[in-house]
Amino acid sequence: MSSNNFPNRGPAIFAVTTWTLVLTTVIVAARLFCRFRIVRRITWDDYFIICAWCLAFGLTFSIDMGASMGLGRHDVDVPDENWTTLRHCEYVVSVLYNPALMATKTSVLIFYLRLSKNTQKLMRLASWTVLAIVNLAGIVLTFINLFQCRPVAAAWDTYTPPKYCIPLLTQFICSAPVNVLTDLAILALPLPVLTSMRLPRRQKIILICTFALGVFVTVVDVVRIYYLEQALTHTSTTFGAGKPTVIGHSPEFAWNASLSLMWSSLEVNVGIVCACIPTLKPLIRRFLPAMLVDPNATRTYDKDASTDGNGSSNNGRPQPAAGIFADGNITPPAPAHTVGRQESQMSSVDFITTPSTDTNPQSSDPLDRSPTVLTSITGRVSVVENSVYFGFVNMRRPKSMIRTSIRDSFKYCTVVVILFLVWGFSYGLLNQLNNAASLVSGMSIADTIGLSSVYFGGGYLAGPLLVGEWILRHDEHSRSRRKTKGPDHIGGYRATFIVGLCFYGVGTIMFWPSAVLTSFTGFMICNFVVGFGLAIIETAANPFIVFCGPMDYAEMRLCLAQGIQAVATVLSGLLAQRVFFTRLDATSPTDTKSSALLDVQWTYLAITLLCAALALFFYYMPLPEVTDAEMEHSTRYLPVDPKKRSFGGLELRTWTLALAVLAQWATVAGQESMSIFFQEILTPKITVRDTGGPPTALLQTPQGLTLSIPNYLLIAHTAFSTSRFLAAFLAYLSPTHLWVPQPRTVLSITTGLSILCGVIVTIFRPSNPDLLVIPVVLFFFFEGPLWPLIFALGLRGQGKRTKRAAAYITMGASGPAFWPFVIYAVVQRGGSIQTAFAVVPALFVLAGFFPLFLDLIRDARNLVDARVGAEDQSRIQDRANRDMDLDAILAARRRASIGMPVDDEKGGFLRRLSTALRKGSNVFPGRKDSDPPTSEHREASDVGPG
Repeated sequence: MSSNNFPNRGPAIFAVTTWTLVLTTVIVAARLFCRFRIVRRITWDDYFIICAWCLAFGLTFSIDMGASMGLGRHDVDVPDENWTTLRHCEYVVSVLYNPALMATKTSVLIFYLRLSKNTQKLMRLASWTVLAIVNLAGIVLTFINLFQCRPVAAAWDTYTPPKYCIPLLTQFICSAPVNVLTDLAILALPLPVLTSMRLPRRQKIILICTFALGVFVTVVDVVRIYYLEQALTHTSTTFGAGKPTVIGHSPEFAWNASLSLMWSSLEVNVGIVCACIPTLKPLIRRFLPAMLVDPNATRTYDKDASTDGNGSSNNGRPQPAAGIFADGNITPPAPAHTVGRQESQMSSVDFITTPSTDTNPQSSDPLDRSPTVLTSITGRVSVVENSVYFGFVNMRRPKSMIRTSIRDSFKYCTVVVILFLVWGFSYGLLNQLNNAASLVSGMSIADTIGLSSVYFGGGYLAGPLLVGEWILRHDEHSRSRRKTKGPDHIGGYRATFIVGLCFYGVGTIMFWPSAVLTSFTGFMICNFVVGFGLAIIETAANPFIVFCGPMDYAEMRLCLAQGIQAVATVLSGLLAQRVFFTRLDATSPTDTKSSALLDVQWTYLAITLLCAALALFFYYMPLPEVTDAEMEHSTRYLPVDPKKRSFGGLELRTWTLALAVLAQWATVAGQESMSIFFQEILTPKITVRDTGGPPTALLQTPQGLTLSIPNYLLIAHTAFSTSRFLAAFLAYLSPTHLWVPQPRTVLSITTGLSILCGVIVTIFRPSNPDLLVIPVVLFFFFEGPLWPLIFALGLRGQGKRTKRAAAYITMGASGPAFWPFVIYAVVQRGGSIQTAFAVVPALFVLAGFFPLFLDLIRDARNLVDARVGAEDQSRIQDRANRDMDLDAILAARRRASIGMPVDDEKGGFLRRLSTALRKGSNVFPGRKDSDPPTSEHREASDVGPG
């Protein structure tokens, strides 16, 4: 039958898949020509790319044959004699897709392992990890596709009735998170190596364009997911009548899934092309050398092209002691270096493709190493110790965070506040999503409470202690071991941000299969991973805001940042109510509810991509750090010794920390209990919920209320965020205005008023439900500042254990793991919701022990009310602190590595002046940290002569 007489996508599918296979074949052939004839060396990544091409050929051939048999047509337009062949083709496509991707990604990751051999141990570890994930997931998904039906033959045999089959579209969408995450990981893994190279501008452009092709693979994967979702939306779950059951057990499969299968073939073929292009450098050098080296250019590099930004030249040869490390500072390079033709042609593509396979006999290096390799290796130390370099810009290493000026504090805190926006948006959206998921999937009340409990009780209990504190203090562990060789260890605030964003991104993309399957277990895992990641971020972000800047305004900074986070929560809740779940109510059909749940998955995909972008941003963004020794040194300026013994022989700071953790645990438990049972509290007489049935509608307006429940919840969250900004304003005024209450006083007042509002909610039973809204909203208003104030005051005077204390206080957010179930149990045993709500003011009474301790104990009051004057703050900012300063430690290590006495670092002013005059370097520490550096090759002068 002619395609003009009925809709037929087959010809277009055949043309697109065939063309991409031809392109892939040409690129693979060119790669093999390079490896066999030019480089004359075959490695395991070449074998895997050949395997990937064979699988891609089988995949594309199956799609083309299916297109000729009826793929892309409606069921009524497929001839009866073609059904058997069509089903065989569809089955082969489903089986070959994951192995083809697995072989391609394995080839790329093995290539990365060769790339980072003996140079980047962290990249090798990450490559091995991603390689294990790719192959494990690929094997599991392949077996799922192989045995998708019981009996197995039912997947392709028209005459074998199936007992059970997994829909093919469901399989593909459930595998999407693994594909997206591994695509992003493979795209990001080589960036630390690539961005540490110093290359001529033309080669930089070629390098960027080459690896930018990996973005196209991710884009193709997202487009494929879109068409998969469209096919899933338009496919019924019932069997078609009058036709054999097609693969996926849904009618119109050949029409609905045709575009998604085409994009699956495109993803595999484009991935192979992107994996091969970086290896074509020898071929380009032989036939198109002008693409790499300008034949008309001079053989001298300018400063931007020939140096690494830290004084090491692009020729890759180690510099003598009189060069970059002559006096412990980074000195400007020579104006130019003259290199020969062969050496000028050596580029980063050698390092990226075949770093040890250049067979040029004229190489002057006896080890036959690429100059770029040496540049990368020698430049790595200077980059870590002195500055942050990414491609075209050299950024100066910041000071310790407790010595930052007001201007720098504003800059760095503004960057970190981005993380507060991200988790605020996630928190508000996740609350609405959990309610929507419970309505769609018919969860019980206990199941709905479990989603919030696993978020806080699981993620916030495990994340800060298992990962957050370990990463935050990992640099301290490494420093204590005094290792002098090997790569620098990853740790500190910036590394914690990156790790937390990675976990958070994984959790958000896991929502895809959970939404498709409407699986309670999937939603539980998703909530746990998201909470785990956000808890890791909070472990570092909150103390960073507290200590990055003048100590007098620590509470102000954290209240302001947490207020911005609360605003993001309000905005995400408004977005969920007005955009995502407008069609969701108790009377909606099941298909409408499911589609409403699927609509929000694109937002979660955007959050995942944003997490990846933010992780890369924080990798290159220089942020100040602080050592445990510096934190211990800063306690000298407090009017009371935090180690002073108090009740039970415990130190004062131990009591402060323990009570802060208890207060945080109780307040978050009360806060989340109010949010979970918000609807029941406002409608205690009309809410009827069956134990095993779904909850009532979200967007319906209960009888007697002027506004809907979500609108009242938005008002309550707005009051919550407003109170944090008000507390920040009071904390800003308190150091300079004696009549303004101190932060501990604000904490006492807000805790007491929260208890009062909770008691009113418990005992007040008005006939008009709108009157009950008043104490409920006031409860949200007064509890708003509690988290940031408890956190900031709890960290006061902790000294060298500040980072560990931050992890414990963050862990205090795990209170909702238990108490919402207590309220639910009281209601289930016949008690009213208001009676059960008495648990909440009781929790706030428990939290009140912390502000009571601060008010009644003089030493504790002096500890948290301490204000560092201008003179002491100037000491913290400008004093050398040579035995405590991180930069000084690094400078001393660098001096020791070149044989310079470390004691020169601790000399007086005259000794340092004579050293400076003798060596011709600038060592005066007068420049403030907010001033721009005088040279991009000069280290910050505040660290002394080093």
